[in-house]
Amino acid sequence: MELALEAGADDVKQSDGAHEILTATEDYATVSEAVSEKGLETIESGIRYLPIEGTEVGVTDAEHAQKIMKLIDLLEDDDDVQSVYTNMDVSDEVVAALNS
Repeated sequence: MELALEAGADDVKQSDGAHEILTATEDYATVSEAVSEKGLETIESGIRYLPIEGTEVGVTDAEHAQKIMKLIDLLEDDDDVQSVYTNMDVSDEVVAALNS
């Protein structure tokens, strides 16, 4: 953890015996090299977009949630689309309504 932070990582999270290193895009190569040079095993490495905490969009209507999820499914099925991201936050009541 200290190695990644000293190399410029923003945060290191630990779960299930593995570490997730979060860093700004411009620091990715430096942090990745530092981890590789130490000979640490890398399970997955890459750049992903993560939503900023506090920017979630609450969906409280089952009809709207269903339309949004259909759009997401259509985008994911498109061969030209590499990744789909969302900051949708569906309430428990809406999830229960969709599952019934």
